[in-house]
Amino acid sequence: MKETSFLLLQAQLRELFPADGLNQLAIYEDQAEHFLIFSNRGLHVLEEDELTKAPKNVYYTSDSLKPFSIRQQAGIFELIIETAGGRSFILAFPDQADAHQAMQTLIELLA
Repeated sequence: MKETSFLLLQAQLRELFPADGLNQLAIYEDQAEHFLIFSNRGLHVLEEDELTKAPKNVYYTSDSLKPFSIRQQAGIFELIIETAGGRSFILAFPDQADAHQAMQTLIELLA
């Protein structure tokens, strides 16, 4: 992660969760370089607007997320996060145990 990306992420986190403790978040970067922020409120996806290139936040409630799945592809374990609207986010892990641990963490956080 580049330093500017980290600073941008930090500023957006403070904007999204001003009163909440940031220690109750799970933050991952998917293969398409979106920041996925999971909280007990749901999933926030931080990405660039395609037209303006400005950062934008897309929010999905826990109810709009499909059950997570894990697949193996080319020796990499991928945790698949899908929304009811048809968007997919893929988190890559070198180890199957890491993928399962991430999935368990997300399930507990979103419950």
